[in-house]
Amino acid sequence: MSPGGDPIGSTPPIQQSSVTVYPTRTVYVFNGQGIELTLTFMTPLLTDDIELLSRPVTYITWKVASTDGKSHSVQLYYDNTAEIAVNDVTEKVLWNRVRGNDLNIMSIGTSAQNFFDVVGDGVGINWGYAYVATPNVNTNGIKGVKSVMIGSAEARQMFVQSGDIPNRDDNRMPRPCNDDWPVLAYRWDMNIAASSSASSVVMFAYDQVLSIKWFGNPLEPYWRHYHDDIVELMNAAFNDYAAVEIKCQNFDNQLLQKANQVGGPKYATMAALAYRQTLGGCQMTKNPDPTKTDPWYFMKEISSDGDVSTVDVIFPASPFFLYFSTDLLKKLILPILQYANNETTVTYDYVFAPHHLGTWPVAYILSQDQEDMPIEETGNLLMMIAGIALKEGNVDFVYPHYWPLMEQWANYLITALPDPENQLCTDDFEGPIPHDANLAVKGIVGLDCFALMSKILGNNTAAQHYSGLRNTLV
Repeated sequence: MSPGGDPIGSTPPIQQSSVTVYPTRTVYVFNGQGIELTLTFMTPLLTDDIELLSRPVTYITWKVASTDGKSHSVQLYYDNTAEIAVNDVTEKVLWNRVRGNDLNIMSIGTSAQNFFDVVGDGVGINWGYAYVATPNVNTNGIKGVKSVMIGSAEARQMFVQSGDIPNRDDNRMPRPCNDDWPVLAYRWDMNIAASSSASSVVMFAYDQVLSIKWFGNPLEPYWRHYHDDIVELMNAAFNDYAAVEIKCQNFDNQLLQKANQVGGPKYATMAALAYRQTLGGCQMTKNPDPTKTDPWYFMKEISSDGDVSTVDVIFPASPFFLYFSTDLLKKLILPILQYANNETTVTYDYVFAPHHLGTWPVAYILSQDQEDMPIEETGNLLMMIAGIALKEGNVDFVYPHYWPLMEQWANYLITALPDPENQLCTDDFEGPIPHDANLAVKGIVGLDCFALMSKILGNNTAAQHYSGLRNTLV
């Protein structure tokens, strides 16, 4: 298909026979004309491996096997346009070849590179570069691999007609993304013997260069803590491929087995989708303090306001993080605590918890520009932090540095309860809701969570005091 969706040539498509969705992989199987094609998309978002989680790399693996006992000559084609690297298809792009050991690497991105130029929801990144890489070595049944950077129509039509791609790169650049739709294309040529197969992998990566702007300070993606540049990263990703594939397969099988036992196959598929959706909405960056090596983690409010780290968006995701990694939940909450504790370049002057940190990907917001949800977000944060304390058996995350902030929020809830009066809750599309009983319950639970944290800290006097106040509100 062309970018506009028009068929190319009259070659009948190979028929899809199955698709399986795993937490880190999607596996398609196609059959036809005596061969079977297995196509696997694998993004190794494993919560117990920060370095791997931080990599912006997806592996696209293909395997072709003979199914009829005969030999076959098979050609396989891949391409991508620059659409992933632009916010508008009229933006001008340029492309390049990159030297990378045994990898054939190409890149594409905008010529302007206006960092943090577009913000909000429903917009695309238009800075940084998309990269693809595949091994140059002819192994696993492959006779040859070619690559080209050229207009999509010429590359695709030539492949359909001859099984080959042009030998020359198109150097007419920069030009708009939709001007003859330049693509990064590969073509593999192979002879599949009877009862044998051939396989290879394409790595798709995106180097944002800069990921989040934190109160005027641009933050690099966290993978740069481990690798100097994207080529080094892609070489490492390729060298790790076999081990990463085994890790992902084992994790997927274990998680889906547990989910199947709980709720059956449909529930397991939903769990797989929820897993990738939750982590796919997050961005890991370097710490804004150059003396610290721990990463920060941000979550985007998607299909809504496009905000940075909205508290009542993180809150419904918190059971996921409490189950898989309290460390990641702490990394999500820490930027909010720093903002609320006046550790940024602006002053947050409210006694209740903030709603969000700015408009993605720019974390910058004044107090008066917040979408205030005083009880909602205060209760949410106290509950999440108490959940971390219960899971880890201590309050080290917030004590002693952020303990005064915890006390401040608990004391705010005392003054705001039992009647929330007229406040926004997470259902902000309805506007402020007077005397919201659900909001009152959330505030009471949040107050009880602070009592619980005080007890874990060993301050029984404070625990009894706040528990007693809680009891008067029920």
